[in-house]
Amino acid sequence: MKHEKIKDLLPLYIDGGLTKEEKETVENHLSDCRECQKELQEYQKNYDFISNLAELKVPEGFKESILKKVGEGMKEKEKRQASLFEKIKSSFALPVRIPAGVLGLAAIVLIVFISAIPGLINTGHNIAENNLLKSDNLSNQVQYFSYGASDLNYSAPESNMRMASLASKESAAVIEQKIIKRANLVIEKSDIDVLDEVLINLVESHNGYISNSRNWLNSNKQKHFWFEIRVPAENFELLFERLSSKEFGQVISSSISSQDVTEEYMDLETRLKNLLAQEERYRNLLDMATEVEEILKIENELNRIRTEVEILQGRKNYLDNQISYSTITVEFRQPEPISSGSPGIIKAFRNAISQMIEQFYRIIIFIGTLIPYLLIILILYLLYRSRRRRVE
Repeated sequence: MKHEKIKDLLPLYIDGGLTKEEKETVENHLSDCRECQKELQEYQKNYDFISNLAELKVPEGFKESILKKVGEGMKEKEKRQASLFEKIKSSFALPVRIPAGVLGLAAIVLIVFISAIPGLINTGHNIAENNLLKSDNLSNQVQYFSYGASDLNYSAPESNMRMASLASKESAAVIEQKIIKRANLVIEKSDIDVLDEVLINLVESHNGYISNSRNWLNSNKQKHFWFEIRVPAENFELLFERLSSKEFGQVISSSISSQDVTEEYMDLETRLKNLLAQEERYRNLLDMATEVEEILKIENELNRIRTEVEILQGRKNYLDNQISYSTITVEFRQPEPISSGSPGIIKAFRNAISQMIEQFYRIIIFIGTLIPYLLIILILYLLYRSRRRRVE
């Protein structure tokens, strides 16, 4: 696992929100990385400080009042069911002065209705059980908050953490491959002056646009037109094939390259989710803080997290733009003019003279390089001659 990703997991390591494998990975990394050890100590100091914040207090009788309301709802449901049975029972006490056909039809309807009553009863019991479960969850949350900020750590329960990890794994499994595509074309064409309008219409028909362009003349008076085209990724191959056709001239060179940034993109998304979760926890702590020193420390952490979020979001936006829109650079140039006769001879003489001058420059440089060595040899020779004369 990368060093930067380990740094993002340090707050969750303190909060106890990592899986067993992630925790072992972080501990192995901490044994060798001094930078992460120092950063973990800073997080631990902040965690110890924040743990001393005031406890959340729940009004007295809050749990009892919730349970009381749920019980009253169940009693009302039972009363409604009892009144329904009383109505059915009273219907049998009416004086029997009804034709036999009507009585038979009523009996059939009554049988169907009675057969549906158990389903209604089960539905009512299910609703009551759901209400009890909701009340139990609410009471658990009340007890959970009553332990104070030191036990909260502003992390989700284990079940929520497991669900989040499963969701992240599923999203990683189904994420589509992120590819950045680029292409380069060099095309030779005689009449390139009429290309502007034709090329603009072609690019617009493929939902693209020309992001940059320029033109120039070289030493041989050849015209060059250069364009940078951005086109949706799904239309990249179509536009490239159209530009490579004979309609736009002879293709001198062409190339296509692709860059797979799936891993970097997934890493950015994971780091952004972790930072946004940290930011939310710190904002909750900021609402609870009362002392000026506490507020300043929490705001410093929020500023740090917000800066990292903006940097990562900017990189993600750049990758999104490069992935969704591919780039094609195309250069159009005129064929090189064929010279003959005297202009070609003059050009040859000019090349010969320039080569001769270049050779003179090289000789002068070579002699200048040898002069210091020649002086040393001359001095040594003179010393040798003078010593030999003395000996004679």
